Amino acid sequence: MENWRSVVLQWLHIDVANFTWIEQLVSAAILLLIIAVVDRLSKLILNRIIRRIVRLSKATWDDVLLDKKVLDNMMSILPALLLVVLLPFAFVGSDTLYSLTQRLCWIYLVATVLRFSLTFISAFAHILEESESFKNKPVRGFSQMLQVLLCALAFIIIISIIVNKSPVYLLTGLGASAAVLMLVFQDLVMGLVAGIQLSVNKMMQVGDWVVVKDKGIDGSVVEITLTTVKVMNWDYTISTIPPQELVNGSFTNWQNVFKMGGRRIARVVNLDVNSVHFMTPAQIERWRDNSLLKEYIANTEQRIAEAREENDDFTAQSLRITNLTLFRLYVQNYIKSLPHCHKDFVSMVRLMEPTPQGLPMQIYFFSNDTAWVRYEGIQSSVFEYIFAIAPEFGIKMFQLPTGHDMQALR
Repeated sequence: MENWRSVVLQWLHIDVANFTWIEQLVSAAILLLIIAVVDRLSKLILNRIIRRIVRLSKATWDDVLLDKKVLDNMMSILPALLLVVLLPFAFVGSDTLYSLTQRLCWIYLVATVLRFSLTFISAFAHILEESESFKNKPVRGFSQMLQVLLCALAFIIIISIIVNKSPVYLLTGLGASAAVLMLVFQDLVMGLVAGIQLSVNKMMQVGDWVVVKDKGIDGSVVEITLTTVKVMNWDYTISTIPPQELVNGSFTNWQNVFKMGGRRIARVVNLDVNSVHFMTPAQIERWRDNSLLKEYIANTEQRIAEAREENDDFTAQSLRITNLTLFRLYVQNYIKSLPHCHKDFVSMVRLMEPTPQGLPMQIYFFSNDTAWVRYEGIQSSVFEYIFAIAPEFGIKMFQLPTGHDMQALR
């Protein structure tokens, strides 16, 4: 077999044509020993010199490369290259052994380069995830897809080495089996497409608070990969869901609430319709100097006086103040005066359609504090005050009869 190794041996005046199998094995052992020494030296350089330099440096990215075994795998490439170059020298005189050894060495080199590439991509993705620019990007999903492609490419190259065919030849043959490949990797492909849609359309990012009602998911997104989205629920359980289900289905993303700086409070209290009545002058007098109602009371009494001067009894009667009107306006002005009420957003108190459970009154406004615990505290304090102040207007809250009510009737 005439090749460059034979030329080198001839130049060195080494005749391997008549080597026995024992001599070939001895030559292979010597070459393997040389390669092992080089591998050992490279590991010593890594552990004694490079590792110290990395630990002393202020940068963090080199620590990631070291901790993720990227540098270790990079050092392993040199012995693999020497293996490809040197080991077949021992078997130049035997076509069968030479061909087998050469293929095995090339397969080992491809596997070594693949291992280095996979760890490098993983480390690079970790570095990007730690940076502010890529913190909310699906870096993990793209890195996993790239790793899958590299594994597929390495597999094709290894098969081409085994069958002694060009990788282009194998790629041409794979076109006919594309349907089978799509069936095998459909979850990966669909997951990648869904992950890209989630990112490009800004539907979901790591750290977002999402709610998927039909799946019972309510928490913060901790990881987006090719095949799953991991969500840590507020009870600290972990839920996983395929990205395509999020794209094809529906979910609620609360992240915009935190960006806008206002979180909605919309709750209904049911009032007893039987407690609604017109206010007497004595009852109105109690609230005349109240800062939340005095303007309305003064304007209404002025309009009533003007209607009576014009002998318009109908208008005067229709302007009579009810306790429900004062209560509604009091609550509305009370909400607007709160320091936690977001003044740039809508705030109102409205009466809704009566139901058998009473007259619903909705309190609707936005809190300028979006933190969950403080938000719940603000909401609770508002309604505690509303429940307590309602009887002072003669308003009763509606609730279904209890055992105590039945006992009082008896």
